[in-house]
Amino acid sequence: MELIKTEMTPKERLTLYGKGKEVDRIPTTLSAGETIPVLYGISIHDYYFSADLMVEVESRMAEDFGADNMGMGLGLRTVAEAIGTKMHYSSDSVAYIEDPVIKNYSQIDNMDIINIKKDGRIPIMIEAFKRLKDKYDKERIIGTGMAGPLTTACALVGTDKFLKDCIKKPDEIKKLMEYSTECIIACGRDIYNEVGITSSLSEPIASANLISKKQFERWAKPYIKKVVDEWNKFQNAPSIHICGKTNDRWDDVIETGISGFWVDNCESLKELKTRLGDKISISGNVAPVDILRNGTPEMIENEIFNCIKQASDSPKGFGLCPGCTTPVGTPKENIIAFMNAAYKYGKGAKKGHMCKGIEKFL
Repeated sequence: MELIKTEMTPKERLTLYGKGKEVDRIPTTLSAGETIPVLYGISIHDYYFSADLMVEVESRMAEDFGADNMGMGLGLRTVAEAIGTKMHYSSDSVAYIEDPVIKNYSQIDNMDIINIKKDGRIPIMIEAFKRLKDKYDKERIIGTGMAGPLTTACALVGTDKFLKDCIKKPDEIKKLMEYSTECIIACGRDIYNEVGITSSLSEPIASANLISKKQFERWAKPYIKKVVDEWNKFQNAPSIHICGKTNDRWDDVIETGISGFWVDNCESLKELKTRLGDKISISGNVAPVDILRNGTPEMIENEIFNCIKQASDSPKGFGLCPGCTTPVGTPKENIIAFMNAAYKYGKGAKKGHMCKGIEKFL
């Protein structure tokens, strides 16, 4: 299967679409940085510690798939690791937390705010971002994303302990959340100042699968809002991704000031468009495992048809993407099928209008 070549560069497409102009194809992204190296015979462990490999993987993805995003995400654990949480690395799967850094909340009093020039793997990523900017700045918008304050706090102390201590030790959790929030603010700000790229947020712990709406309002919403408010001083408001069920807290998510919302495939794009589409841009939501990795090209095409049909006329804009990170082991042919279906049905995209590519099939 060959990739359909598009008429616009990703930078042209995203810029014009954002201005309300018609573009060749619906904006389409893949969240695949740390999960894709094995596709190219590269150890994920080696990728994590090499700016050369990061640039190689991003470059090969751009050539092979032509998605509109470029830039390694800091992901869910990089900030926590930079602060001191220990990670386990392997050659064929993403890293996971081995030992949270905070054993006693009194440690926070002596912990420094993150320093992107020396802490963890971030200096390696900064070098890779600079190289990508030098190589692709004329045709692509380089960006990154990182865990929000709640998810980062859990990575610093351990999710189980965090959730228990929300009830048992709320004052200590408040101190932890304030520290985590300051680190996220500093990380986004300093990466922008150092490299000139903007950041988005991911908050999987904020899902209804893990915390109640009341807990979201107390332990997620005000801290996300603080990050958004501070980041607004140097970049446009970030978008956010929350895994799992979220529809009971969509109004709260909006009130944090985010500019866009990327939802999991368990949520309805049609409902999201109806409730939030006139306020923010929305993104989603092809099932990453059942369809993108394990499905056939025909299944992928059908899923993308449905996503574009449901949401491409959203008033503030729509971006096509998987419902979560592209899984390790996703076949190259399936990713090409994803991008080709995006072009087939997403051709002639414009904010607030159904894509011209899909109209003849309706």
